[in-house]
Amino acid sequence: MAELPSLNLDFSKSPTVWNFLHDKGFVRGLMGPVGSGKSYACAAEIMLKAVQQKPSPRDGIRYTRFVIVRNTYPELRTTTIKTWQELFPEDIWGGMRWQPPIAHHLKLPSREGIPGIDCEVIFLALDTPQSVRKLLSLEITGAWCNEARELPKAVIDGLTHRVGRYPPRADGGPTWHGIFMDTNPPDNDHWWHTLSEKDPIKGKYPWNFFRQPGGVVEVGAKDLPSNPEANDFIRSGGKWWMLNPAAENKHNLPPGYYQQMLGGKNADWIRCYAEGKFTFVQEGRPVWPEYDDDLMSAEFDIDPEYAVHIGIDFGLTPAAVFGQRTAGGAWRIIDELVTFDMGLERFGQELLAHIAHRFSKQEILIWGDPAGMKRDEIYEVTAFDHLRSLGLKAQPTDSNAFQVRREAGAAPMNRLVGGRPGILVNKRCLKTRKALSGGYYFKRQSLGAGQERFKDAPVKNEHSHVGDAFGYMCLGGGEQRRLRRGTYGNTGGGTYTAQTDFEIF
Repeated sequence: MAELPSLNLDFSKSPTVWNFLHDKGFVRGLMGPVGSGKSYACAAEIMLKAVQQKPSPRDGIRYTRFVIVRNTYPELRTTTIKTWQELFPEDIWGGMRWQPPIAHHLKLPSREGIPGIDCEVIFLALDTPQSVRKLLSLEITGAWCNEARELPKAVIDGLTHRVGRYPPRADGGPTWHGIFMDTNPPDNDHWWHTLSEKDPIKGKYPWNFFRQPGGVVEVGAKDLPSNPEANDFIRSGGKWWMLNPAAENKHNLPPGYYQQMLGGKNADWIRCYAEGKFTFVQEGRPVWPEYDDDLMSAEFDIDPEYAVHIGIDFGLTPAAVFGQRTAGGAWRIIDELVTFDMGLERFGQELLAHIAHRFSKQEILIWGDPAGMKRDEIYEVTAFDHLRSLGLKAQPTDSNAFQVRREAGAAPMNRLVGGRPGILVNKRCLKTRKALSGGYYFKRQSLGAGQERFKDAPVKNEHSHVGDAFGYMCLGGGEQRRLRRGTYGNTGGGTYTAQTDFEIF
């Protein structure tokens, strides 16, 4: 191995990062804008902890093992690993193992009384509750969750009982163990926002969160000089912005970094990625571009005259959307029930309690994925059988084809009923509104030469389950009447035939 260069791990010019690295919390989170140095700091933290590990009494080597987590392997390869290799290039630190699971084993021999280092780093893609199973056999010192806003909280929870298991007692056990995370700002209904702003975890093993200053700040019209652009103020997204004097990592950024970044971006994008504020940013192409939250969300009460239709998406992250359809064909989305890492039996009880609490006087009609008619291999009952055993009137929709559900959800968005939009979503249904506003989306694909297209299937994320539930509700609750007149979008044709054992029309 060639002579190792020294690593400059001085973060004293970035106060937030400095405090983050010196914090003793069991779980630490660092949130900031792009270009703030947070990913680089987390990569460096692995080596810092490897150096701080006490030597093994057997051979004097400092043993550690870390896992680096990202939501997908493409993101892992193109962003996370790229950052890692900037700090720990293969030509200096040895080659990486590129067969899954991707790994990099950093080894330094003992020399001149300085203990050697044996630091194993494993790269994993974990984006669903099912992915947590990949963690079951891991015995690690610590974990870095890169861009944690894209990870389900179940992944973080799964890591909490895998850290601190390496090195073994024979090698002295871990000097430190824990989890550190970095992210660009998520939505204000994300688990990160909840734990950092509303319901923090304290006690002996706290979850501590750190927020870096934005790269830019918004400037009101009254605070602008007479010639803003000549004074380095930037106009973009219909707003004025200025560089933030308190921004971190500026000395490592090229000239004009944020000024160039803001060009052509909308205000929400700038608030998230440049200003570092909690906000929703639409990615890709929305499943329902017809939805306009400004026009189609409002505050209203349940109408006692109409039945409540409930669309359900089954799986390990079941979700339910509650709506009423008027005689004129207008939809009013009145409630939602969004769960995480929950089986059908527990979800059924949650749904039953929710109905009893809010809709005890309403007729209830439940619609779900026809795949829910498949019998469970262990309990030998279908999802619908289970709901019916609870006294709930549950039936499958005629189809679970995505395009069918999309068209059923889009139909009321494209019509006016009594001079108002054909669908209104109660403002309290934050997750449904987020899904319809673009949280449920088709991912963009680059074709090269400036061309792009979108994937045929939408992204499965925290918004997709409530989005699918919404589609089942619309399809089962009445929109099939319009679809029955022709074909289901571009799915190849076929006349709709209702296949339910209750009539709602």
